[in-house]
Amino acid sequence: MRSEIRKAGYPQPEPALQNNSETTTFIHQRSNRFLMSLLIMLICFPLYYLGLFGSVEGPLQPAQIGQWLAGIGVSRSHILFLFAAVMILAVTWNWIFNLLSLLIGSRLTCNRTGEHGLTCGVAVIRQKNADQKTGRVTSQYICSYGHKRPAAHFHPVKKGAVSHTAWIISLAGCLTVLWLS
Repeated sequence: MRSEIRKAGYPQPEPALQNNSETTTFIHQRSNRFLMSLLIMLICFPLYYLGLFGSVEGPLQPAQIGQWLAGIGVSRSHILFLFAAVMILAVTWNWIFNLLSLLIGSRLTCNRTGEHGLTCGVAVIRQKNADQKTGRVTSQYICSYGHKRPAAHFHPVKKGAVSHTAWIISLAGCLTVLWLS
């Protein structure tokens, strides 16, 4: 489907890492899921036998971890601050990244419209020019095809499942600490 949407006159490179679900077979998907399950088991079995889940005696039992943290002076307010900081970071990381990307001029593509109404879409370079009469600095965006435009299209990074999971877990941790206080 991706090759059908080629832009007229502008050769588009194929992405290096693409998840082509149309060509992925059922066997391939099942083997990937099986390998992920094995990796998770490989991580969880040692944690279980070290007592992290509380059902086996071991150095990572939750009660022993709590005693150790209390022994070094960590209080509930410290844990609440940690969960709140992780939650704030998980919510705002892409805003900060997108703002910095926009300020330095990365993640921009050419927005010139071709003959068939399709945009060029090639990465651009920002060039700042000073007007000789007024001295005003303006930006001009130039793509590899030589298109010079006064504006370019910005492609922001969106939050993924990991970021959403991190802030939800952090929020649950904050609520748990507040509820136990």
